[in-house]
Amino acid sequence: MASAARREVILAESARLFSHRGISATTIREIGDAVGLNSGTLYHYFNSKDAIVSEILISFLTDLVKRYAAAVQQQESARERLCRIVRASLESADAHPYATEIYQNEFANLVSLPDYTEIAAAVNAAHDVWYRVTEDGVRNGEFNSGIDSFEFQRLMRECVFMSVRWHRETLSKDIDSLTATLTAIFLNGFAPAPERVTSKRPSSKRAAVPERAPVQGIELQENEPADAGDSSDIRAELESLRTEMKAIREAIRERPTAH
Repeated sequence: MASAARREVILAESARLFSHRGISATTIREIGDAVGLNSGTLYHYFNSKDAIVSEILISFLTDLVKRYAAAVQQQESARERLCRIVRASLESADAHPYATEIYQNEFANLVSLPDYTEIAAAVNAAHDVWYRVTEDGVRNGEFNSGIDSFEFQRLMRECVFMSVRWHRETLSKDIDSLTATLTAIFLNGFAPAPERVTSKRPSSKRAAVPERAPVQGIELQENEPADAGDSSDIRAELESLRTEMKAIREAIRERPTAH
């Protein structure tokens, strides 16, 4: 096997082991066993376990930033660009299996890597793309200016990459549906879409009937059409209520006062 191909196999198997077992719990020997090499031979390709981790993450992040740049270069709405960013995130995560999981699991320990500066710079560049597009959407009125744009993009970004973990085994075929779902939830919300209400012109012979309030916990549908018996039923109820109130007032007047 050619040297470049062997390196790719080592990186792929290491990423899988790091994701499942953790970096500190995975040994060079275990990586060697997974790829059919002894530890000494493995060091011909990488001089340390940290070097393997760094290359996995830098390869993923470099690709991610490149995909983001392509996603936002077109003059589209902020919503369209944000949708492209979501898709680019999922496509890059699919092209670099387990890199996102390693980053999430090992975030607190990455600072000890010898190439951390390069990793941090790529992460900041990626985050900046999310923030700039979100800010554009707020400025042009596409997004809600009453919500902190930094917190919004961070929540959306984290949810996108967390979904990779849940869909790892089927990510390739789930990219379309995940992009649509994540974009819709964050930009449209989960509440039902408002229905278009068409107001009817009232008859010239009678005033429009005001909306009725819910009675005894029973909700009435908005703009529910009144049937022919509604008005007569209401008049009968009012007449009955007047009769009852009259009887109550008479009973109160006739009741002897206390001394």
